[in-house]
Amino acid sequence: MRETVDNHAGPNWMHAQEVTDIRNVIILAAEADGLFPVKYMPSGYVQDGSFHVPIYGSGKYKGEPKDRYVIRADQHEQHGGVVLGTHSGKYPERDGYKHVYATLEDLFPASCTGVHVFGSGEKVVVEQQLDEPLDLGDGDTIQPFIYTRMSLNGVWKTEIIPMQKRLSCENMLGHTGQLVSVRATKNHDDILTMRSSVLETSMQQARVLRDMARVLKDQQFTDIQFHDMVQALVPQLKEDAPPRAITNRNKKIAAMGVAWKDEKLAWSSTNYGNKWLAYNAVQGAEQHKINSNYKTDVKAYDKSYALALDGKTPLADAALSYLRT
Repeated sequence: MRETVDNHAGPNWMHAQEVTDIRNVIILAAEADGLFPVKYMPSGYVQDGSFHVPIYGSGKYKGEPKDRYVIRADQHEQHGGVVLGTHSGKYPERDGYKHVYATLEDLFPASCTGVHVFGSGEKVVVEQQLDEPLDLGDGDTIQPFIYTRMSLNGVWKTEIIPMQKRLSCENMLGHTGQLVSVRATKNHDDILTMRSSVLETSMQQARVLRDMARVLKDQQFTDIQFHDMVQALVPQLKEDAPPRAITNRNKKIAAMGVAWKDEKLAWSSTNYGNKWLAYNAVQGAEQHKINSNYKTDVKAYDKSYALALDGKTPLADAALSYLRT
């Protein structure tokens, strides 16, 4: 990953300390090597020593290639000339991600706190900070953010996802799915309408999370209760289970146990914790350890980060349901 903030825990700006240098989307995108031109080249095949390109025989696209490559067109030593995706000839051309960066900067000026580029630029995520943190008491806070994800390989539509981060540990919380598609427009009224929609939905979600957190914080949770919850989240396997499955289960339990101890050490003045700490222990272990397969390299981080944006955190979801009931 190409860093945009100081890092104390490997290639991961979700683990970085609280961001104070909030800047322009386009500037951070350039620093992250996410601002590059692309070109569209027809795809085809070689037969009898000649290159053949299948084309549309009729209709609006008659004579146009049926398929095209999206190729990174800069002179970057490592990434220049890399094929970023393959699309139908009907796929609209765009100048990389530039129009999305510009739209995001118009929406929320000088609010960008990170740009993450996957691979050679096949996918990109922009992080922007919204409004002020919401206080949970005792110095614990959650900060509303929006994450805009986009791709040139067709994996992601361009869409905005509201999330909240617990600033003490950078846990990404409160995923509810797509918020709004990003349109390439300079129309002032469209920008204002989109901004209003993003802010309203994101802050409503943040307030719901804040209220839930305050309720969970008021409910004591012991080590035995946490142990029982973890056993329910990752049930005991059969005696003839494969060794790999047993190892995987044990690693999940250990990761959640370590996170629980860390939560209590950071936030509890007694040997007891509470349900909010229990939830964050499971959520944090899943996000930072389990979903990255306990690795810290860029590829592992990319996987974990993408799963968080997709809302694929089954252990955290199950833990919240358990704690509520």
